[in-house]
Amino acid sequence: MTWSFGASARRRRHAMVYSDGKWWYDPATNAFGFRTGGQDPLEWVDVTWDFPGPEEYAELASGVEAGWFAKSGEKAMRAALVTGDPHAVDMAAGQHPQYRNTADVVAGLLSLSVRRTYAAELLRRSVAADFEPRDDPFIKKYLPNAGIVVPIAPGVAVSLPIMRVSIALTVAELEQAANDHDAAIEVLLMVDRTTHVTLSLVELLNAVGRFNDTVEISEATVNADDVTAMILAYRAIALREIGRTAEARSILDRLIAERGRSTAISTFVSVVNASMEPSGGGSDLPAD
Repeated sequence: MTWSFGASARRRRHAMVYSDGKWWYDPATNAFGFRTGGQDPLEWVDVTWDFPGPEEYAELASGVEAGWFAKSGEKAMRAALVTGDPHAVDMAAGQHPQYRNTADVVAGLLSLSVRRTYAAELLRRSVAADFEPRDDPFIKKYLPNAGIVVPIAPGVAVSLPIMRVSIALTVAELEQAANDHDAAIEVLLMVDRTTHVTLSLVELLNAVGRFNDTVEISEATVNADDVTAMILAYRAIALREIGRTAEARSILDRLIAERGRSTAISTFVSVVNASMEPSGGGSDLPAD
């Protein structure tokens, strides 16, 4: 699956948005935040979310003054960000090491459309450092409401704020595009197992033939929305590959009977279901 993380992201993009993990999105107000105790997740909705993407980060930062009492490191980082040059951001962090993790995220995202290998390197380093961008004072001040749109499987693109999970998903997509599936899996195993992460993982695990791992990871998945339906479709593929074809067909029958899924998801399920025919090489070995 191909995707442009760059200039095309400035246009209003049609995507599925959900309150995954600890954050929520309200399509009625076009606002997002982080869930606290007692807040229930929202349902999936088909919306268009227009938010500042990487190509707008410089403009966003230019509208926020550092202030008289800002430290030299903050001023240097802001000045670098305003240029929109990822190398300038990287250099600023070289002079002010306390901003190293911040710079890795910002410079990495700014590099997505021009230097993907470099972007993957920086973003992966921030994930490995256990850095959470959503808690970073610099990002919260100069890149409020900024985010990234990441494709995580055929027919599913997710709009997320700048946060550790979205960074990991972005790295995984870059590594997958470079045909390094093992590296993509590795970075996803570093972060919380949200439904988005689970979907990306099962797609990748199937791609490298780790079908038993897909079955294990998807064991508790319930068919609740487009994302979980996709996870279950990949689970069906894995079950077929390890010989548990009857279970795979049962899952697909339930998915097909479910109404309200997007066209892309329904088509994918239909294709997987077609592969369950005898010509697809499946077998009906006893389930464990």
